[in-house]
Amino acid sequence: MAERGEDRPARIWLHKLSNSRWYSGSGIYRDVWFIGTEEVALDLWGVRCCTNGIYPDDNCADLEIHARVRNDSAMPVHADIRYRLLDGDGREAATAGTALFLAPGTSEDSMVRPMVREPHLWTVDDPYLYTLEYTVRTESGESDHGICRVGIRTAVFDADRGFLLNGKQVKIKGMCVHHDCGLAGAAGYREIWERRLRKLKDMGCNGIRCAHNPPDPVLLDLCDEMGFLVMDEIFDEWCLSKNKIDNYYSQNLSYGSGMFFPEDARKELVSMLRRDFNHPSVVLWSIGNEIPEQSSAGGVKILRELQNLCHAEDPSRMVTSACDDIAAPAPIRARDEFVNALDVTGYNYVGRWGKRAETYYEEDRERYPGRRFIGTENPSAGGLRGDYSTPENSLHDYRTVTLNYESLWRYERIHDFVAGDYLWTGIDYLGEAEWPHRGALSGVLDTAGFEKDTYYFFRSIWNEKEVTLHLLPHWNMTGREGEFIQVLCYTNCDAVKLFLNGRYVGMRACRSQRFGCTKVWNERPLYIPTTNDLHLSWDVPYEPGELRAEGYIGTELAAVEVIRTTGRAASLRASSDVTHLGTLRSTDASIGGKAERPDVAQIELSVLDADGNEIPDAAPLIRCEVQGPAHLLGMDAGDPDDHTVYASGIRRMKAGRLLATVLADAPGKARVRFHAENETIGDAETELLIE
Repeated sequence: MAERGEDRPARIWLHKLSNSRWYSGSGIYRDVWFIGTEEVALDLWGVRCCTNGIYPDDNCADLEIHARVRNDSAMPVHADIRYRLLDGDGREAATAGTALFLAPGTSEDSMVRPMVREPHLWTVDDPYLYTLEYTVRTESGESDHGICRVGIRTAVFDADRGFLLNGKQVKIKGMCVHHDCGLAGAAGYREIWERRLRKLKDMGCNGIRCAHNPPDPVLLDLCDEMGFLVMDEIFDEWCLSKNKIDNYYSQNLSYGSGMFFPEDARKELVSMLRRDFNHPSVVLWSIGNEIPEQSSAGGVKILRELQNLCHAEDPSRMVTSACDDIAAPAPIRARDEFVNALDVTGYNYVGRWGKRAETYYEEDRERYPGRRFIGTENPSAGGLRGDYSTPENSLHDYRTVTLNYESLWRYERIHDFVAGDYLWTGIDYLGEAEWPHRGALSGVLDTAGFEKDTYYFFRSIWNEKEVTLHLLPHWNMTGREGEFIQVLCYTNCDAVKLFLNGRYVGMRACRSQRFGCTKVWNERPLYIPTTNDLHLSWDVPYEPGELRAEGYIGTELAAVEVIRTTGRAASLRASSDVTHLGTLRSTDASIGGKAERPDVAQIELSVLDADGNEIPDAAPLIRCEVQGPAHLLGMDAGDPDDHTVYASGIRRMKAGRLLATVLADAPGKARVRFHAENETIGDAETELLIE
């Protein structure tokens, strides 16, 4: 607190002593293993496998496997290490082995290069995984054994073609995520992450940036399985600490990870590189986020040391750092020698400074044609789910929230040299908040994992395989009769017709990538674009009833979306993602470990009117009771202003949605009952069988 006699309030002093911008958690919130080995055994994360080459003409791939074996005994040892690569059906795809001589108290590296015939490559659409078994033997017999999952793929960033996966160009459509799991805090439950990632995948997202620290391994396991391109990141500070509010170097006393960087940085980086090496989803290492040293004369020296360490541990992947001041004014502008030293130049908020709001990467492409470009952090389109207010100069006005990214996407889609983007953020997270919020609102999913309207905007431009047609806002606008409401539509249809209570309002059309004639100069498109935006809009005078959108692809009706003015609340609905739970799960295939962790049921609640329509602005107070061998982990509606403890058994619904998460404790049958306080809509119940 402030010293006696000072005029400054205590909050100023606390601001100086801030040490983090987001919720970091405390205690042991990730799995911990105790690993016992023989005297001759592999080092921790001692086996590392990468793809040395893919040869389509010969229909084969060449793997490179490194292993480090140690001898903790007092005697010299002859040992060998043998490998078996198994495909997804358990069939043997390749074998290899090598012999070692280990002096007492030493460790030795080894390498093999097995050939895989007819390899099944890992891609974002087909994330195929092999299992690598490895066994260490001595004259006394087997002394160590383990398994890990690997994928056969190459990942390269190219100055002209952007990102290449297995030699084919893939535009990265990524989202940044923090490590918290909303109502679970810092504890990373596989089920919670899986639900979130499945939604992002359906949206068309194919990349995840781990901001700004090494993630829970379970997240990388899921990215391997689901086909995400991961930027694995370490360090939000090097030596220079940030003031945590503006992100720039703090000239005042400020606690943070920079206090420990000189002593711990090397071992922390090596640990991350070795732990995460075998994950095929990891395609890029990031050694820092918005590091103040980017504008310091000594910054490039630290950068080179960290990048060289990455290359020494992993020659197969490139390195970036997320730079936010590449075109900033002096004295915070990133130095050219810093930016040019990176394997891949990472741009945070490329359109932030000056005329780059229009030109983006253009100047740097002309000045540095050999530079590799990636958007490491650019603005997403978040907001508060269900909020259709129209305050002046709001960053989250539903009518304009997507415009910044629409412009950037137009540029990136037609410029191959930009590898793609990781946007801030995929999911709302705890921290970086302004009171009364307890979290940031930049995600397309809220902390409960519910989709905001902007989720469907990204789906309309990123998911090219499925039709998207989404209308907003909801149509419960009692008291605004006759007032013009701006109705938006996010779609990848060629054109959309809108009807109000059966009356035709009008047709709108847009194209997410404009192009010219393909046959003759006076060729006319089937539908004339009515906007340069990547969404459609109509001004509609409000009257209760029904809005109906018809989406056309060519001349065919491809999708219909209807939103209605709903009636009074009549019932409460609870829908669980699972009905059967277990109490034991394998949580880390990389070391074959098993940790006792209850399975999780995630139950979504909504309120229906008498006709079965979901009421989009329902907000009853819901009480949850769990009977049987399970307990409530918490409830969340994604409302950042609700300060109720997540583990509480009572919480208010937000914008018609509420999530309850239940953990199994023991075998048996559990009943989860929900009751709406002060409402006459009846209870909802779900039954969970635990085995």
